[in-house]
Formats: sequence, structure tokens, C-alpha cells
Amino acid sequence: MKIRRMKIAALTAFIIVICFVIGALFMGSRSVVDAKDSREKRFTSIQVKKGDSLWSIAKERISDEYESVDEYIDEVCETNHIYDQTITEDMYLVVPYYTDIE
Repeated sequence: MKIRRMKIAALTAFIIVICFVIGALFMGSRSVVDAKDSREKRFTSIQVKKGDSLWSIAKERISDEYESVDEYIDEVCETNHIYDQTITEDMYLVVPYYTDIE
């Protein structure tokens, strides 16, 4: 009987700890989401000009939401189904950008 109570108490304590951990994770991630909720990702179309490269386009349009120029270029390539990172003059690209939510 005493062992059964100890098992129930241990299980209860374990469940409480798990609830606190999940709650802490949720609250921590919520503050990050709140900060990002003030900006919205959108897309626009641009025409590639002579001399443009994915690098130059990325350097001109990247924002703080991206960790690196390479990450931005990867998204542009994926969005436009570019598999060899080759673009040509007069080509149209869909590129992402972020704007403040009003």
C-alpha cells in the first residue's frame, strides 16, 4: 500500500514537472512569435537586369529575418524552381520581403 502511494506521488510529481516544462517552452516560444508577428512575409516579382546575380539581388533585398544571404538565395531558388542557381537577363523572379503589419 505504501509503495503504491509512493508510485502515485512520483507519477503525479512527474506529470507536474512535464506540465511546467511544456508551459515554459510555450511561453518562451510565444514571446518570439509575438516579436515576429509585427512583420509579415510577402512576395513581389522583379525583372533581372544585366549584371544582376542572385547574390546582388539578395544583398539588396535581404532583411533581418534571414540568418544569411545564402538562406535568402535558397528561398528565392526554391520559390522560382531554380535548381542550378543560374539566372538570366530579363528573367522574372518572385522574391520574398518582409513588411510591418499595420
